[in-house]
Amino acid sequence: MASKLNRSLIIVSFLILAVGLIALISASAVIGEQNYGDVYHFVKRQLFNGVFLGLIAFWFASKIDYHLWKKYALIFFAFNIFLLLLCFLPSLQPSGVPANRWLDLGFTTFQPSELLKITYILFLAGLLSDFSFKKRRQIIGLPFLCFLISLGLISFIILKQPATGSLIVLGLSSLAVYIAAGAGFFQFFLVGSLGALAMLFFIRITPYRLNRIMSFLSPQQDPLGRGYHIIQSLLGIGSGGLLGIGFGKSIQKFNYLPASHTDAIFSIIAEEFGFVGSLTIIILFLILISIGFKIANRAPDEFGRLLAIGLVCNIGFQAFINIGAMCQIIPMTGIPLPFISYGGSSLVINLISIGLLSNIAKQT
Repeated sequence: MASKLNRSLIIVSFLILAVGLIALISASAVIGEQNYGDVYHFVKRQLFNGVFLGLIAFWFASKIDYHLWKKYALIFFAFNIFLLLLCFLPSLQPSGVPANRWLDLGFTTFQPSELLKITYILFLAGLLSDFSFKKRRQIIGLPFLCFLISLGLISFIILKQPATGSLIVLGLSSLAVYIAAGAGFFQFFLVGSLGALAMLFFIRITPYRLNRIMSFLSPQQDPLGRGYHIIQSLLGIGSGGLLGIGFGKSIQKFNYLPASHTDAIFSIIAEEFGFVGSLTIIILFLILISIGFKIANRAPDEFGRLLAIGLVCNIGFQAFINIGAMCQIIPMTGIPLPFISYGGSSLVINLISIGLLSNIAKQT
């Protein structure tokens, strides 16, 4: 059973990755030609910065016993906080990037908030793994306080960058881990209330976040301004019909749909492959999530169970928040579609997550 789960996990993950590369060939062609004179510019970068480095990281993560990571979880988490703070140094910022989300490494750029999706889940799973359902009262004390303080710290830093989408995914995933560890209604209500109040506060004081909410509620009121992105996304999805207009024939990628090769790539897929192609993507993610939860359910210990839940929730929340935003089910958040959107940092982190899940699956 362990080998079957591991094999299914790898096959489905790599299938989604292959679909993403095919979609990226079309979605990035126009912007690659216009900005760099090469229609395959972004595909080449994705192959090296994402796929090549990601597969190496995946291999290492799948081979190293996941129990080893528990010993160094706090060190990894503290180092990740240090990397987040380095993003505010102007000398380490990529040129032409207004937000403080990235580190310029010379040969590539790196987004530390993506790495946090692994290091914080490792830290949280290690912290809570000794406080299972049988010790429900114990997670009210020190672990609950550590959870609130650590989540509050990273929330403050990430919102200052800003990288709201990454924080939403991480917040939901960490809350899922805490609930799985045996949190009661009081803890869930308290964390949820504090998180909602904090988000409302930051939405209120930052105009661009408020504009995203307003564009979600009524994009037609400003179709050439704040509602432009969602309207173009819906036009792309609606134009695809049942079977799509054909691979490479997207109209929206010709500078109509912003971020067509990154956050909005699902709309290009829907336009070119229609409802059938879109549904296939959703089904693949549902299968991947199902496999992840089976691995968590059969993990040999509490740390493995909580770690698997956190990792699969990261991928699942990220996927369906992205798809929901493109379909105007939820407001735009700037979250990439896992394994599919262009972006080396996101792809490498997702492949590491699959490697960790694979190692847990081998020991079920």
